[in-house]
Amino acid sequence: MNTPAHVLLATALAAKPGARSRNVALICGALFPDMMMFVMVAWERFVNGLSAREIFRDAYFSIFWQEIFAINNSAPIFVLILLAGLVTKIEWLWAFGLAALLHAICDLPLHHDDGHPHFWPLTDWIYVSPVSYWDPRHHGEAASIFEAGISLAFASILLLRFSGYLVRTAIFFWLLIELLFSVGGHFIYG
Repeated sequence: MNTPAHVLLATALAAKPGARSRNVALICGALFPDMMMFVMVAWERFVNGLSAREIFRDAYFSIFWQEIFAINNSAPIFVLILLAGLVTKIEWLWAFGLAALLHAICDLPLHHDDGHPHFWPLTDWIYVSPVSYWDPRHHGEAASIFEAGISLAFASILLLRFSGYLVRTAIFFWLLIELLFSVGGHFIYG
């Protein structure tokens, strides 16, 4: 899934008005698995001068990048964070763990040849899904339409739950970015 869809999912499932630390933790947890990728892509593009093609054809699959992705996408680590938050009753901690775990779980069936070892450190195994959230050679068009639809549903839930101007602006922001990625991907990938 695209990163904004993860934010919309996590917040639609567990955000609530007046729970600022929980809501911020949900957003951070939903973003966390993809954050290092954004940092590394920016570094390779703007510091090292690599093209997007070079980044996603070569650097993305390098051992170093894959080791970072293993840590940032580890469902066992996220389960431990979630449990630690529940046991200690630290709301922001379980919210972060929940959102990051949801991100990993939702990504697992949606990566064909660009997945991550979601069960690291227990195993380095990477599931090769028949479906890709973006690649038209592996049902990416249908997956992205489905993703856009559920993102609209999640945003609708959030708009019903939250009434503040800033919060609603943020919801529309995440939805807009998601629709640009999921719908715009058709023009980029085929």
